[in-house]
Amino acid sequence: MSANPCFFRELDHTADLAIEVWGEDFATLLVHAAEAVFALQGLPDAGGERTQHDVHVQAADRETLLVDWLNELLFLSETLGEVYTTFDLALVGEFAVSATVGGYKGHPTKRRIKAATFHDLRIACESGRCVARVVFDV
Repeated sequence: MSANPCFFRELDHTADLAIEVWGEDFATLLVHAAEAVFALQGLPDAGGERTQHDVHVQAADRETLLVDWLNELLFLSETLGEVYTTFDLALVGEFAVSATVGGYKGHPTKRRIKAATFHDLRIACESGRCVARVVFDV
């Protein structure tokens, strides 16, 4: 089991990949979850062509917003052959985000994450800290 003491840790899981991720608020949690996804997949050398995209996601609740946000990034990454390292995100409503994501051309070096799932998904925000558990299909 690998760990990143800054904002996420990998959890033991029988078949897929699970993480616990945290931030001081929900917007920071979304950024840290995205950073965790690309760190876990393995970032190639940053020598490729730089890329940047605007991403907008709206959902019915926080759980769906988290899953849809991560899946939108995974979709872009897979279809465009890019990895993302910067996430300038703003909440634009209770359950909507607008972000500029930056990265570079390249493919993950360790493993591919297919999708974020709703399986065992948990988000808790209180006392200036948000924590989520997310399971991914790999």
